[in-house]
Amino acid sequence: MKKYSIFRAIFTILLTAGIASTLFLFFTPGEDLNTYIGNLNPASQVIDRELQPTLLPNEQSRIALVSGHWGYDLGHTCPPELNDLREIDVNLRVSTIVRDMLAEQGYQVDLLQEFSPELTDYTGLAIVAIHTDTCNYINGQATGFKVSGLGRIAYPAESDNLNNCLIDRYQRRTGMSYLGNTVSSDPELFYQYGQINDYTTASVIETGYLNLDYRTLTEKTDQVARGIADGILCYINNESSTTMLANKPAVVLDTEPAAETIYILPGIAALTP
Repeated sequence: MKKYSIFRAIFTILLTAGIASTLFLFFTPGEDLNTYIGNLNPASQVIDRELQPTLLPNEQSRIALVSGHWGYDLGHTCPPELNDLREIDVNLRVSTIVRDMLAEQGYQVDLLQEFSPELTDYTGLAIVAIHTDTCNYINGQATGFKVSGLGRIAYPAESDNLNNCLIDRYQRRTGMSYLGNTVSSDPELFYQYGQINDYTTASVIETGYLNLDYRTLTEKTDQVARGIADGILCYINNESSTTMLANKPAVVLDTEPAAETIYILPGIAALTP
């Protein structure tokens, strides 16, 4: 007959009680025990982390559009030969249409004035400032658009991606030429962009010249706006775009307007007094 040690019996009882109390502590009757066992499995923890990635501050649905000169001044103001066209009006019309296009896609779009206090620490997917270029006739090459990064560029690759998307999609929609990354708008207008959150990528687009691009800007405004909206969506959705364009040197133009002619519409010149 096999003999049992009283000490072994006591040890077995205590071990069994310890295991039972642990199970009761973590397991509620009616729930699947596999849930708790799975939590102890390192492989399942890796899967959970993949299914629930850590969200960065800019992974949300906010986009800001800054309508150039709005709330500050009129911007470029054209003569009667160009129907007294004002840059502020062109910028605001384009910005409003872009806002509506992006809102239709489910994004929260903030349409901001030039020096809006909301730019301070603004956190969102992107900021795009919308401007237009001078009314003056410079020469026959003064037609096209420009795109450049804004503010403190903490992530250059992101800035290039946004710029390239804007260039590629805007060019496709409007057929206009890309003139480079040097914008002509007043530098002081861009001071506030240094205050935005580093996670937010910002760019400025000058949509065209109010002189030679008059007809495109005023008669094909929907295409102008669609090109900007497409560019923003291209960046947000990480779509492919033409590469190596964001750092293209700007086309150098004579900054002195021609004395002999001005252009009312593309191809229609009027002699000046």
